[in-house]
Amino acid sequence: MKMLSKYKTTTLDALEDCNSRLAKIQAEIQAIINKWKKWDTPTAQLLRYLNTHVNNVEEAATGESTEKGKQTEKKQQIFKVEYIEKMEITKSHNIVFHAKLSGKPANEVSTYPGTALDPKVVNTFMQDYTTQLDKHVLSKGTTWDELLKGKKRQSKVGPFEWLWQCTPSDFVYKCTYNEKKYEQRLKLRKIEDKLSQAHKSVIAIVNEVDLELLLIDFKPINVSVASDEIIFPDNSFQIGCECTTGCKAGLAREVCCPTLHGVKHMYDDNEIAKDMVNTAIYECNSSCPCLMDCPNRVVQKGTVFALEVFRTTDGRGWGVKTMEDIPKGSFVIEYVGEVITDTQAEARGLEYDGDGLTYLFDMDYFETEYKMALSIDATKFGNISRFVNHSCGPNMMVYNVWVECSDPALQRIAFFACRDISADEELTFDYRMSLSESKTDKDESSKKPATPAARNSIPCLCGAVNCRGVLISN
Repeated sequence: MKMLSKYKTTTLDALEDCNSRLAKIQAEIQAIINKWKKWDTPTAQLLRYLNTHVNNVEEAATGESTEKGKQTEKKQQIFKVEYIEKMEITKSHNIVFHAKLSGKPANEVSTYPGTALDPKVVNTFMQDYTTQLDKHVLSKGTTWDELLKGKKRQSKVGPFEWLWQCTPSDFVYKCTYNEKKYEQRLKLRKIEDKLSQAHKSVIAIVNEVDLELLLIDFKPINVSVASDEIIFPDNSFQIGCECTTGCKAGLAREVCCPTLHGVKHMYDDNEIAKDMVNTAIYECNSSCPCLMDCPNRVVQKGTVFALEVFRTTDGRGWGVKTMEDIPKGSFVIEYVGEVITDTQAEARGLEYDGDGLTYLFDMDYFETEYKMALSIDATKFGNISRFVNHSCGPNMMVYNVWVECSDPALQRIAFFACRDISADEELTFDYRMSLSESKTDKDESSKKPATPAARNSIPCLCGAVNCRGVLISN
């Protein structure tokens, strides 16, 4: 009896393990098929139909032996691929791709299983492949129903090999990814030229992830503009400093702009912010006798570091990184756009929330009874600061700067490095960072999301050690 019981248990365990493996393979195939649903081509429809009639799901769909994978359970290396030239199904019923890896010579195309390649590149290839296959079938004046006639279904053949068998023999796939990538890079260079109008430093745009283009649906500017409901004050009444030594450290600073406005000097003689605290910065202006080499003229000079807008690999869209080292305390970039009223911001916010993204930034440093709350909207006007992503452990912080206008409600929003930033590092700031010293993370209930992000609660993907898990919470 004990031997029978043991045999029964072993059989049940084996059956359960088999069912679990089968379910996993079917789920992997269905995940791929679901990605093709959005294309809704006849080929995708055929694959979905075949997938529902699979009796024995083959290992070919995953590109490797599931039994071998279970035995070794080793994480396979994922290669960075520039493009896939073609695919084929081997005699052992495995799907393999002829791909060119990044950094390899143009004529060096090797064969790899699907699981060894970047899934995003594989998806792009399959989209291109099925699109061209559909066009070929239609050009022949035939249909998939006609192609299926006379084809006896093999019970052990999965949907991918069945598609391979049904494909017309005269169909030859021509890789268009390389051509598309070349066209993309040419377009990105033109976009770089357009964005350079708003920046004095070098701006590059790089996408080595997919074929998406950086959408420039806004007018590049380097200084914020006023909406039709905002009037910027006349700066002819602006107070200037009385410095005689070029506003450098010393007795002359007693009559410099920061002192005249009742705040301390934030910059040293090398134009570096000395104290990384959120406080007001008053720079010298056009009414001052000093020249542009004055150490108290920083934000008004614009970005001086070479920056790059790049496509992220973790689903966060576009981001911004620096191409050179940035010392702690350095001014990096200004957030510019259209200055609008609180009423306009609320109305636009509702509209933008429907699209899932907004570039509104609340200017709430001063909250007074006689001043309306203002916001900066970088939707129609802006620079590359609108692509800076959030991080719960950021390398930049927000400073409020006044230059030509000393109106408390009309500050400029500037990002400074809160630590040393290395070349090729992504630039980030905390979307929940307070613009006012009176607001802290301890009082989140009273703070509106002063950020260029959706106001709805969405998961945070920053990856920081201290990540809160949620980008913005209502």
